[in-house]
Amino acid sequence: MESGKVSNDEDTEIPIFPYPSGVLPANNDNTKITRHDFRDDDFLFGSATSAYQVEGAAAIGGRSMSVWDHLTLGNPGGIDDQSNGNVAADMYHRYKEDIRMMKQMGFNSYRFSISWTRVLPGGRWSAGVNKEGIEFYNNVIDTIIKYEMEPHVTLFHFDLPQCLEKEYEGFLNRKIVDDFREYAELCFWEFGDRVKFWTSINEPWSYAFNGYVTGSFPPNKPSCTLEEALRSMPTYKCSVDSKKASKAFEKSISIAYECGKNCSPKDPYIVGKNLLLAHAAAVESYRTKFEDSQGGKIGIALNSVWYVPYDKNSEEDKKAVTRAIDFMFGWFLDPILRGSYPDTMKRYIPHEAKFKPEEIEKVRGSIDFLGFNYYTTHVAKHDPNPQGEGYLADRRLVKDLYVTKEGLQIGEKSGAEWLYVVPWGLHMHLKFLKDTYKGDLPPIHITENGYADKNTKENTAYRASQDQSRVKYYQDHLAHLLHVMK
Repeated sequence: MESGKVSNDEDTEIPIFPYPSGVLPANNDNTKITRHDFRDDDFLFGSATSAYQVEGAAAIGGRSMSVWDHLTLGNPGGIDDQSNGNVAADMYHRYKEDIRMMKQMGFNSYRFSISWTRVLPGGRWSAGVNKEGIEFYNNVIDTIIKYEMEPHVTLFHFDLPQCLEKEYEGFLNRKIVDDFREYAELCFWEFGDRVKFWTSINEPWSYAFNGYVTGSFPPNKPSCTLEEALRSMPTYKCSVDSKKASKAFEKSISIAYECGKNCSPKDPYIVGKNLLLAHAAAVESYRTKFEDSQGGKIGIALNSVWYVPYDKNSEEDKKAVTRAIDFMFGWFLDPILRGSYPDTMKRYIPHEAKFKPEEIEKVRGSIDFLGFNYYTTHVAKHDPNPQGEGYLADRRLVKDLYVTKEGLQIGEKSGAEWLYVVPWGLHMHLKFLKDTYKGDLPPIHITENGYADKNTKENTAYRASQDQSRVKYYQDHLAHLLHVMK
């Protein structure tokens, strides 16, 4: 087994966790991997974005406010550098240039999300369809196809219309299922003649966990204590002034806790159920009303972290690995593929979040493909005495760790505190999927994978473009992907 060392911020060397037994080091001879190594003619390489993060034009073209606008404009400390999506990457005005550059880079696919508030400013069809928003996405899709690329469209990437959150608390209410179905049908009707890959919901775990456990994401409804949240959540600090950002971030979370005093430990589980029901409703509509004429596929994108035990000789830590994956990944995948929650979770699911027989019948089998978002690997340690109640206590993990009992760091640290470079984790997770779900597993699309670097004032455009750490990250992950596919 191969291991190595990296230098931390104090320039001291830290030993790196070795490759697991049976997993070969990726790209050890530094051979350049290209798309030609993937021999399937229909293999898609592309880029992925989400509407709120890139579009901008927040008050242009008939778009209304989403829950993210509500957070960033009403509580700027919710983002480390107090930025917002009003302009973002200005894709709304620059999409032609962006897509042209993707083609020049060799991509043959582009995954993007539709802003619910740009096509249905009132949240539902009866409140009016925004034709200007429809025209914008038609133009984006037509441009993608013009450059002989495949559009892959995500319906929901966290940006719920604020009006629905205000009216009935969004995904905490069963009403969201019908409104999401209606929104999805509008998109299928308007764009489905050209879109052959649909993702219903991106990372339902992230929405449920960050929105309803820690409260760090909209709608900022934490169900654990402030201390538990700050102790358990990975931080997303890559800003120039980390001390200032940290204070702003903690202030933002504190405000969320003041507003969320009446939130229940049941809430994350209820939201998780409604996310799955909304997904299933969209899939049912597509399959019954659009699939025959449009010939597309629809799936869901789930994110997961691979885990290794804190103490390799501890049976409790090995079980903690299983729980960590179940409470993140299995929470949503098991109902879809197996028709039930993971065994490790069942005793903790409140009555309100349990599926009725007719509901789980719609959820089970509701994907043509599985979108899989992988970035990193963490360390799992059993917590014999969890404090409080709710999701964090239920999973019984000390917290996300990055160093084992032996003092081995899981991988090289990136610019984000939660993201360590562990290419073999992708290998292990894909193998786990194949071994665990076997014949129930549909085709897998790697819908997200990426590297974070530090945002510093010294980063000129040229220096930022010479990002060899990112190049190596992708090369090593592609090498492991190739190995798993063989």
